[in-house]
Amino acid sequence: MIRIVLFAVAFLAAASAHAQVHKCVDAAGKIIYSQDPCPANTKSGTISRNVISAPATAPEAAPADKAAKGDAAKKAGPKTTAEREQDFRKRQQDQAKAEKQSEQKSAEAQLKQENCRSARERLTTYEVGGRVSRINAQGERYYLEDAQIEQEKARARADVARACN
Repeated sequence: MIRIVLFAVAFLAAASAHAQVHKCVDAAGKIIYSQDPCPANTKSGTISRNVISAPATAPEAAPADKAAKGDAAKKAGPKTTAEREQDFRKRQQDQAKAEKQSEQKSAEAQLKQENCRSARERLTTYEVGGRVSRINAQGERYYLEDAQIEQEKARARADVARACN
């Protein structure tokens, strides 16, 4: 018994949800919306509350007309699923490209910091003083003379100026 009453109430609620709305335009141009039919002295029209379905496809235009319309016609109407998918993929590619550039800039900055640190360590080695040694092609150790140390110091300063600017 309760099921029948609930079914009847649900049916009546659903029936009232499909009511029409009347659009009335009076002589002054004022628009009035109501559930009641429009008076005789006004223009009338009805507004349906049904869901609007997809627009019907237009007849195929001539190739010359298609070329003339171009992309403007595509932008004016709603996008198809394929166009939305294409836009989505383009956004993904752009995002991946921007991310790759960001990573590349980060790697370049890190490399620059490492080069700067290395150049400063070399300059510090020459400025501290003392004996600086090297190993020649035969594997023997030799010591730099004062003039050679000054040349290496000048080269290290130039490297610091270039790498740490």
